[in-house]
Amino acid sequence: MDPETKEYLERILVGLTTKEDVEKLRQETKSNFRQLKEEIKNQILEWRQEVKTDVEQLRKGGSEETDPIRKELRDGIQDLKAETQSALDQAVQKLETLLQDMKEERETRSAVAREGASLDVSGLKEKMELLRDGIKEVTEEITFIKEKMKDGFVDVQTELGSMIRFSYADLERRFNALEARIKALEKMVFP
Repeated sequence: MDPETKEYLERILVGLTTKEDVEKLRQETKSNFRQLKEEIKNQILEWRQEVKTDVEQLRKGGSEETDPIRKELRDGIQDLKAETQSALDQAVQKLETLLQDMKEERETRSAVAREGASLDVSGLKEKMELLRDGIKEVTEEITFIKEKMKDGFVDVQTELGSMIRFSYADLERRFNALEARIKALEKMVFP
């Protein structure tokens, strides 16, 4: 069809349209627009709910990330307790052995003294020196273990603090991004 004929037919159609047809078309368009607006609003509400669910999962996920750290910290503390207990048990065993040896030596010396033999002061002096050295060795071991525990706690505290700061910073960044998306969607739907 040539452009002149097409234009002529369009003018005839426009002339044949009545106010009722235009009103009917306007109402249909308005109804379709309202329906589309309602669908978009429902979609945004669904997205908003999904975002809230995601945020809740992120919050719960943050504690799940720290659970392995807490478990590792507990395991480390239990290992340190076991090492400390073992060292203390060894020290107590050494002290008991030394005391038992001294007791036996004293009983032996008492028996010899009763029989009229002279008391060997130098032997007692040597045992006292051994006891003093044993006590000094146990004290040094306990001091070393205390320092090791203190260093371990400081390292774990530093590591845990930095991980928590990173986790909260990452969570805050994600939360802000989700809020920005919601606001952008609201502006698109509710101008």
